[in-house]
Amino acid sequence: MKNFTFLYLLLLLSININAQELTCKDFKIGQFYIPETEEKAKYTIIANDSISEISPERDKTIKKYIVLRKKNTQIEWKNGIGNGKPIYEIIEWIDDCTYRLTYDATKSELDESEKWINDNNGIVISKTKIENKCLFYAATMTTVDKQKITQNGIICKE
Repeated sequence: MKNFTFLYLLLLLSININAQELTCKDFKIGQFYIPETEEKAKYTIIANDSISEISPERDKTIKKYIVLRKKNTQIEWKNGIGNGKPIYEIIEWIDDCTYRLTYDATKSELDESEKWINDNNGIVISKTKIENKCLFYAATMTTVDKQKITQNGIICKE
């Protein structure tokens, strides 16, 4: 019984030692997914000293986005790699936990909303917290007419 208890404690200790706390750097390169959540469906808009919240109609067929991220680029697919038209984006790292995201017009033709986002200097993504394998973030865009649009979201390691 003593040997069993010793082995059990040794196993627990090794699991604890090998348990890794993720940092922002762990979300810079690799494969990730962005789940569709209620939180992601809401936008907060601050303009002229007023705050409003909108929840635009969402495509209910999308369950998650798959993201392949390299150092300064990422490609997103709806519901799986190779599923439909990929979205090509450029990442400009501000620090390890913050980056600016714009759409890459050299890789695909941009739709009106993607052009509008690029014309407004892109979206700044900032970490709010990391839990388990997921990074929670605030995505903020400040438009040329000084509106501040914010959306909360989650990106998780595969």
